[in-house]
Amino acid sequence: MEYWDIYDKNGKFTGRKKGKYEKWEEDEYHLATEVWVINSKKQILIQQRSNNCQLLPGIWALTTGRVISGETTRQGCVRELKEELGVNITEDECELVKSYLKNRLGMIWDIYFVRKDVNLEDVVLQKEEVAKVKLVNTNEFRDMLKEGIMCEYDEIYDLLDIIDNLN
Repeated sequence: MEYWDIYDKNGKFTGRKKGKYEKWEEDEYHLATEVWVINSKKQILIQQRSNNCQLLPGIWALTTGRVISGETTRQGCVRELKEELGVNITEDECELVKSYLKNRLGMIWDIYFVRKDVNLEDVVLQKEEVAKVKLVNTNEFRDMLKEGIMCEYDEIYDLLDIIDNLN
């Protein structure tokens, strides 16, 4: 069974952990990470979730995952990108951009940008979770959000604005 560390709403580790499928209390939070791989042309590496995924099957999204017990969100970022896409990065390449408290989901969600040129032919998909990948610019990303084929959350527009203003 996968275990997650329990944090309070201030991001302080409680010293406890729970199994993925155990009941979580309202004041218990776990860590999650999302990584935006952005290339030198300011294109974003996105992935279409497998139709076999329990959550959001067939939807385009970013590489996202829950952080397992004992990991930092930066370590989780490195692991998730390797597991889902076969892309190797180091913790030093992960730039923490935002951290969100998601009360409804019981998560502390850290968003990282990784500036890296990834050749799509080198990507190795985790077939259970990922159907395909592609690179899109921020306008294409916004169009996919409007079409309802991209995973949308309130803060995503702020993150796209940050990318538009990158050097």
